[in-house]
Amino acid sequence: VTSLLIDFIGSASYLIPLLGEAFDLTWAPTSMILVGALYDDIMPNLKYVALMEELLPLTDWIPSAMLGWVREFGPGILEEWRGRGPGMKT
Repeated sequence: VTSLLIDFIGSASYLIPLLGEAFDLTWAPTSMILVGALYDDIMPNLKYVALMEELLPLTDWIPSAMLGWVREFGPGILEEWRGRGPGMKT
């Protein structure tokens, strides 16, 4: 949920036509800190991707926080799904 919120706030700048880019300048360091706090142990460079995503124009569509979430939890979800098989009850 936190990763979705981080990406949603970063993408919300598209809702404000002229002020959106100014908002991105203030949100970029915050996004970098939050992504770094969440995913620095598994993807140390992701915080820089999040920073650049917010600073560069037309890159807000990249879900950098969700990329970290998928990298951290995706393999476990796949292994759990493979172990039980689709539709099997525990």
